[in-house]
Amino acid sequence: MIIKKSINYVIAYVLWFVTILLGLWFVMLARSDLQGALATYYVRGSVTYIQRARLFDQVFVIVLGLLWLVFMVVTEWYFRTGALRPDWLKRFARVAGPVILLVFVADLFLFWLQGVSSGNWLRWLILAGELALGIVFLLYARSPSLPDQTKTELN
Repeated sequence: MIIKKSINYVIAYVLWFVTILLGLWFVMLARSDLQGALATYYVRGSVTYIQRARLFDQVFVIVLGLLWLVFMVVTEWYFRTGALRPDWLKRFARVAGPVILLVFVADLFLFWLQGVSSGNWLRWLILAGELALGIVFLLYARSPSLPDQTKTELN
């Protein structure tokens, strides 16, 4: 019984680690999007605009860092409390699905900033994979689950 609990906790923490890496990937893409948008549409060669763009970037990084920290804490609690339940894979899909869709949106915006015509088929394939994986995770998370068996296992 202790080995099964330990394995469940290890799986929960591995899934948590994957989700925080996905969140970190989104933060990095979102920062690249902001920097690209500021460089393309805001900075017009003026020192004042460049300083404002740096300020926007620094504030954005701080806000995203704090949101990522909150995401880390909340998802750790969510996975830890669900480690002994049979629906841990659905819990992962509930968290990872929206994060992957956010990565898709950020990646699509970055692709648009770089110029869609400059993209090759591999970039389109990556975007399609991100979208498909996010949708599949969300559909799996919303599918009907088996009856809760944790009460019978714990007694």
